[in-house]
Amino acid sequence: MRQKISLVFLILITSCGLFFSPTLRSAEEAPATILPLSSLAIPESLGKIQERFNGQGDRTVIQIQDVHAHATAQENIAAIVDHLRSVCGIKTVALEGAWTSTGLPQSRAIPTSREKQLLARSLLNEDLLSGPLYAGILSPLPIQFVGVEDPALYERNREIFLEHLAAEPEIREKLAAYAARLQDQRKADWAAELFSFGEAYWQFQDTADLGKYFSALLKNADAQRTDFPDLDQVVLVREIMRLEKAASRERLETEIKHLLREYKNTSWNFEELLRSGNISSEKYGIYPEIKKFRQLLALRDKVSLVDLTGQVDTLTSRVLEKLIKRPEEAALWSRTERFSLAKRVLLLKAVPSNLKAIEKGKTVLETELQGAELSDAWKLSMEFYDCVQKRDEIFFDRIMNDPALRGPVAIVTGGFHTDGLSQKLRKAGVSYITIMPDLGTGPSNEQLYIKRMQGTRADSQTLSELRNATAWVDERFEIAYKILLQTKNVLKAVAAFLGERVSVSDSEKASSLRKTGEVFRQGPKDSSISVAPLRESEFMSQSHEAQLGTVRSWLEKARNNREKILLLSQASTLKRMLPDKAVPDLVAAIVQNNDTLVLVQDAPLTEIPEQLLAPRGMERFDVKDVDTLIKTPKFQRLAKKHPFVIMKDGYRSETYVVLPEIPVSLVLYRVVALNPDLCRAVQNPEFLALLQSLVTEILGQELSQKAA
Repeated sequence: MRQKISLVFLILITSCGLFFSPTLRSAEEAPATILPLSSLAIPESLGKIQERFNGQGDRTVIQIQDVHAHATAQENIAAIVDHLRSVCGIKTVALEGAWTSTGLPQSRAIPTSREKQLLARSLLNEDLLSGPLYAGILSPLPIQFVGVEDPALYERNREIFLEHLAAEPEIREKLAAYAARLQDQRKADWAAELFSFGEAYWQFQDTADLGKYFSALLKNADAQRTDFPDLDQVVLVREIMRLEKAASRERLETEIKHLLREYKNTSWNFEELLRSGNISSEKYGIYPEIKKFRQLLALRDKVSLVDLTGQVDTLTSRVLEKLIKRPEEAALWSRTERFSLAKRVLLLKAVPSNLKAIEKGKTVLETELQGAELSDAWKLSMEFYDCVQKRDEIFFDRIMNDPALRGPVAIVTGGFHTDGLSQKLRKAGVSYITIMPDLGTGPSNEQLYIKRMQGTRADSQTLSELRNATAWVDERFEIAYKILLQTKNVLKAVAAFLGERVSVSDSEKASSLRKTGEVFRQGPKDSSISVAPLRESEFMSQSHEAQLGTVRSWLEKARNNREKILLLSQASTLKRMLPDKAVPDLVAAIVQNNDTLVLVQDAPLTEIPEQLLAPRGMERFDVKDVDTLIKTPKFQRLAKKHPFVIMKDGYRSETYVVLPEIPVSLVLYRVVALNPDLCRAVQNPEFLALLQSLVTEILGQELSQKAA
């Protein structure tokens, strides 16, 4: 539901911009290593880590704050989820607003292509695909999404939201009148210093921008000679600010560039490299600014938002003791503070600490709201937050007890839920890291959010239906993708994704089917085209001649398609296959076709035949096996751009296409990779054996024709 984002406080980043996190680059590839979550850092362009809490045990929960209907935030959430999967090995993501689970098998089986990326991006931009699911569809590694909602409670929360939405214009009008009366009283009754400090404080209450208010608070504390050595978090943050001010970003960036030249290629960013402990202590001696930056990171990790905000309240009270001279001023301050808290609740922008603060003066506040004719609105708003907090309990219970969410997981929720879960995890002693995605310069699309909640948008989908996309997005994406291939019209594809009927001409169908290899002939003289998707049973029941005709069309399509394909295997495998007289030409054809052989270098280069030492078309990885190769950052970057097939005897995978170590696979890999239906069909051993036999027969016929 719609809550304002919780406190955003990262002085290290926001005040001096020292958070410089380039991805490491090198010509060589280091073996893949899963980054410990204790070393996790988010590139500044994607977001900020708000808080790290070290609890008991080995488990860590990654909390990502969701910002609904905000295109930039969703894009960055997608990138954060991808970073967590590829760098930290986080395989499971829990979702607010969803109550089913999926690994997106159908959409992930679609080979990487410009069309697939275009469709996914269009759906993301239209807010029809959330950031996490966008990441899941395009990720080369599987991600499991688990909904953590109770559907009945979620829908009840939505109903209350819509009821509040209808009353909101009247609520805002009454709040504005109440605020104006309080403002007039403060101007008339308060001294200039108290009034100025109060304005900064109320702005902080409205915006939750603790970084900005903190500077004003310290300035007033110094002016009023207010001591705070006992407030360790305030002292800590003041020290961080001092060190940042004394640091030189220019020198730091120069040192970083020099340092990174000494390290091999990895997907870890600069801060993750620092946190990993891979930089020797001797290195810090020649890089003084990096050493200072490392010290700043250590200090920042000691900042606790919960403790800091409590101490900020304490220091605010001490400053007020100096500024408030009369009982009337104190009474007006308390009344204004109660109003500020009530305003956040009444506009559904509260955080858990606001609800807790209200309890102290609840009776007085309710009397004041009754005088402002806001009692009914107050009751409705509190019912809304009661529902939200019950959902928090369900989220926490799922994280702690659901077998599908064991081990390290990420959870994507709105700001209120993030704060609520932080409190519960802290109390339970579970480590967590809270990440806020970067929002760029654009605001959320508030009107789109409201229309979704009301169900009045043209696509007739409520936010509930969209956020529970785990139930249907996988199937719809595949349908939309096929429409895009047929029509080359992304608007039609989006319409198909939304469940609308989309017209496709016969010529578009025929053209697409020829390209995707789904055309087959019913007999040698029959040239009719079937527009139905490939069905294994139908194909296997056709006559031998019909099957040969279909496979020939697939081979023709594969040869004419210029899309790059990756074939994964082992150097020893290719070396063993080379004595077959057909293999050298097939290997050469792979390179000539602009495809890439990706090989586990499991044999010394001195023992590799000359045919496998081509200067182009080969990517060698010094890793122990195919599993490790797939996890390397360099390969993951390749896999995001190009579809791939694995050629390895005995290898088992529910995610990737696997072919045996036989010569025909050096042709078949391209046919399979370019056809989503074939990607699934070859999981059937009987179908794969038939396909191998047909391709072998066709290649033999072609060879005979060339010889003649």
